[in-house]
Amino acid sequence: MIDPALIAAMQAFDDKALATLANPGLLRRAQRDLADGKVVLEASEGGNARLAVDGQAVEIGAAGPAKGRCDCSAAGVCRHLLGAVLLLRESAVEEVEGEIASVADPLEIIAAIPLEEARKFTGRPGWRAALELLETAGEVEPGGTSVAVRFDELDEPVLILRGQGMAEIVSGASKAQKKAYHAAALLAARRHFGLSLESADAEEQAAAPTTSAPDPQFLARVQRALVDCAALGFNLAPLPLEESLFALSVSSRADALPRLASLLRSIAAQMRLRRQRSFSFDAGLMLELMATAHALSRAVAKADPADPHFATLAGQVRREYQPLGDVELVGCGAEIWRTKGGARGVTVHLLDEGSGRFHAISLARGAGQEPLFDPRNAFYQQAVWQAGPLAELAHARIALTGAGVAADGRLSAGQDVRARLVDKAALPSAAHGHADWEAMRAALAGGFALGLAATGQPQMVLLHPTDTARPSFDELAQRLIWPLRDAEGRWLAVMLDHDVRGSTAIENLQMALGRGWRGTVLAKATLAGESVELAPVSLLGDGEPADLTVPPQHWARNKDRDLRSWLLRLRPDPGRNLQFIQPSASSRAIADAWRNLLDRLEAGPQLASLLEGKRAAHAARLGDYGMTRLAELISIAQDGEALLAAGYALLVARQQRLGLSYLA
Repeated sequence: MIDPALIAAMQAFDDKALATLANPGLLRRAQRDLADGKVVLEASEGGNARLAVDGQAVEIGAAGPAKGRCDCSAAGVCRHLLGAVLLLRESAVEEVEGEIASVADPLEIIAAIPLEEARKFTGRPGWRAALELLETAGEVEPGGTSVAVRFDELDEPVLILRGQGMAEIVSGASKAQKKAYHAAALLAARRHFGLSLESADAEEQAAAPTTSAPDPQFLARVQRALVDCAALGFNLAPLPLEESLFALSVSSRADALPRLASLLRSIAAQMRLRRQRSFSFDAGLMLELMATAHALSRAVAKADPADPHFATLAGQVRREYQPLGDVELVGCGAEIWRTKGGARGVTVHLLDEGSGRFHAISLARGAGQEPLFDPRNAFYQQAVWQAGPLAELAHARIALTGAGVAADGRLSAGQDVRARLVDKAALPSAAHGHADWEAMRAALAGGFALGLAATGQPQMVLLHPTDTARPSFDELAQRLIWPLRDAEGRWLAVMLDHDVRGSTAIENLQMALGRGWRGTVLAKATLAGESVELAPVSLLGDGEPADLTVPPQHWARNKDRDLRSWLLRLRPDPGRNLQFIQPSASSRAIADAWRNLLDRLEAGPQLASLLEGKRAAHAARLGDYGMTRLAELISIAQDGEALLAAGYALLVARQQRLGLSYLA
């Protein structure tokens, strides 16, 4: 008699799981073998079964076909193993079927795999990768024998099988990617069913920075992979190279270098987009990632692990909150947001006028978590710090006690935190903000930093314009451009994208400008290449504040045709609209050299020689502007490390000349 537990385990391997483990063609051949009587059970004992399948000896257990044995020469899961599963699946008896039905709840399938088991199975570098991939998880599809989790990067879903553990999760991910994607799928499924994720990053929070030097051989392998990527990644983007980068990022030797590992995964993701010819591929971003990763691998090799600066380079900074003490904060606005991965929430930005630093408090949910969670409703209804909803805190002066603050300004929302409303309708002091755009540019440049010290995190700023001009709408870029003038007469463009989120912001801006608004603008500054882009978040100081991405609580949305007609009236008119000012000649020289480097990388080794003359011309031009060292690096940037070194030097040069989008 076949062990009922073995039959029950085989029931989890439905046709979808078997096709994922092998391929649909092999599954069809196995089904024909079964129909033709070529699959014969020989013995079953101790939870295992021995079968003869078309002349081949097969042994299989409860762990399924991936852990089974067949004496044929095929690599991986062969049709003989698939045939064995098909036969055992059909051997179910009524009492076994009843037992199976009693555990068919998808929630129980997921709850049966503890987070600790997943973490140990994946390893710490792979666990970090899983936490990143969690944000890219898509739809979770519960089933009777498995729970499927989809990722845009994978053609087929990851299948978490009933009665199986982490090692038996199946997917079409490559060998290097499997553990990270399987752990991410488990986390996404737990989130979908409302199971706790509180310990998901507990190990990361508790891990202390290492004091041992990184493995030189590992760093050498990383540098060789990046050199190969410079040669092939921009044009051919070969799959083996992508998988090699990902494998390096989740290897045990990457454990002490989480920042480098994250960069390698981001480069691999860009290579995949390039190979798929996706419109989302960004060659400039890929070069920035590669140049930064190459420079970082060299920097950590030379740094002393005992030096506190090493932890920052390696990315080993702990995620923890520092006590903020008793402080008064003034709310400057709120925004509703949504990430590409599907996470969504609402954030209120609060200014500490004593230090001039912005802090933030958010209510958010991950992709698939609490499908009924609505950031707008949470903003108006969900209490924070036992003081009231975020809608009351967004433009109030509050006295805060017992809160902690993270390095990125995020405030803790624990039960011990208390907030008291000092003034329900407060405005930040005029001393905190900028009426001189050049002074603001200098302050932002210091906050963004350079090269390996740059974080890329957005910065919040208060703008005090002396005047505003009529907005214009760029139909090609689908972007609204709103000019603001400073005390020195310079016109600055703040911009809103016309997307799902931006349409609400544009409509709120339309209503505010229609009322003749004048006042202060809370804006978010984001680094984009060699320029800073500013997007308005909230309008303060003239009547009721307007949080542009947050619909008012009782809001009858304007008809779409009204918004469209307004945008059509704002189409650029050379006689009425301000135009973007071109950057300086030296800044254009840096930008042109950067573009030439990208062209050569995208052309590939065979065609790059056609652009050699332009490379020399760009080097000479940079030398004419006094950038001698940069010119030298460009002049010798022909292949490998020289290309990456030139890319990093150009990246830093662009950041040094950080500019704003001025209009005239």
